[in-house]
Amino acid sequence: MRRKKPGTGVPDASAAGRPAEDVNSPGMKEIAARVGVSKTTVHRALTGSGRVSPKTRARILAIAAELDYTPNTLARSLRRQRTGTLGVVTNGVSNSFYATLLAAIEEAASSQGFNLLLCCSGGNAELETEHLGLLREKRVDGLLVAPSSSSANAAQFERLRRGGFPFVFLDRTVPSVSADAVMTDHRLAGQLIGDHLVAAGRRRIGLIMPLDESFMSTSIRERIEGVCDIAKQCGVEVVRIGRERYWEPLEDYGSFCVSEFLDSGGMVDALVGMNDHVAIGALFACRSRGLRVPEDIAVTGYDDLDVSSFVTPRLTTIRQPTRQIAWEAVKLLMSRIGGGRADEAVTVRLRPILMERESTPAVRRPVQLLPPDDA
Repeated sequence: MRRKKPGTGVPDASAAGRPAEDVNSPGMKEIAARVGVSKTTVHRALTGSGRVSPKTRARILAIAAELDYTPNTLARSLRRQRTGTLGVVTNGVSNSFYATLLAAIEEAASSQGFNLLLCCSGGNAELETEHLGLLREKRVDGLLVAPSSSSANAAQFERLRRGGFPFVFLDRTVPSVSADAVMTDHRLAGQLIGDHLVAAGRRRIGLIMPLDESFMSTSIRERIEGVCDIAKQCGVEVVRIGRERYWEPLEDYGSFCVSEFLDSGGMVDALVGMNDHVAIGALFACRSRGLRVPEDIAVTGYDDLDVSSFVTPRLTTIRQPTRQIAWEAVKLLMSRIGGGRADEAVTVRLRPILMERESTPAVRRPVQLLPPDDA
């Protein structure tokens, strides 16, 4: 039985599990008067929290739209102790990989009834700190973060972890912080690139990268390690090409660094860009100096952006399972938000795919015959 407010004959709306200001808001009163139903019925129709006939619900929704009614989401979030929002922090969306990843995250979050608040750090650790604080102030229910570097804001992430605030690292990690993470197996991806170039007969590989390792993300470091794994095994030389840190646009960085290297007399027979944008800049630098790709120099990228299939020659690259990264990350975050997990941190590494195209020589590999069905 519902209790009543002292001194009135009106049931206490909070006793039914909702704040009184929701039901008694001017908007709900007007909708109720126009439709000729109670405010409680209007509340049920707008929130889907109770039984209302389809005809009445349709009428209520039509009047609500006509009045441009906006529900009191603040009151609802206070009642539920959730805002139904997730915070996302990435370096930015100028890199097409993150734009694609964000679209997939939004799709995955929406399927769980959550909205997104997006912040872009631009790789700036101080700005990332501000964004993390801002999203906490906005009372997001959890965070998805592609950290700006492998060490920046480690203390802040550790405080979040110790405080039990749900968050998941995307694409890269902060190694000193034991937190859930979802990413491509970047080291394996680097090994796939190195193996392909060695099989194509390349003996001197140039890695286009930031030379100051403090500016490297864990994903870039692991890609480099993967290429170097193969190079060491096969006695292939690796040359580091670049400046202290990346700059935007990344195509300009790739073009500048490769041009500077070649103009100073540097020689390699393969170039590995840390992403497709950098590799496309490298392609331009090579061709503008009369080098044939892939005959004189092979070029590879990373991310398999749409544009990589339309440059000339088409770019050999690594395809990341971007959509799977997004859905796995949201799934992990939901399990933390729901309180269903209190176990150790989980790292999900997803398999990359080498997309062999015309910017590298075709490699003939032995055909592996499948055993007969009765073997």
